Amino acid sequence: MLSRKIKLFARRHWLPLVGFIASLGLAVFFAVTFMADAIYFNDPRHKDVDLQGWMTPRYVVLSYDVPRGVILDALGLTTEANGQGLRMRDIAQQQEVGLAELTERVREAAGAHREANQ
Repeated sequence: MLSRKIKLFARRHWLPLVGFIASLGLAVFFAVTFMADAIYFNDPRHKDVDLQGWMTPRYVVLSYDVPRGVILDALGLTTEANGQGLRMRDIAQQQEVGLAELTERVREAAGAHREANQ
């Protein structure tokens, strides 16, 4: 009896039901992504790490826990370019420096930012 009513309801109101399920799926996706980032970047092994070629500016921002502008300035990127689609190896090649030098720049900028905001 109940399943028949549910089927009838779903048939009559299929569009709002599809919208609700899609919204629910998006909410679950963003919640899982947020929790995964929160857990991953709260692990001390992933904080203030040496830069690797595969890393993106977003990863560096999350690892060093400073505003995006601080990292973009340290990497010599403009805020318009935003560093999208770039990896640390690409940035190092464009600037003709090594990843160790980029790491040092980022650490200095992050340290200065943290010191200024204590």
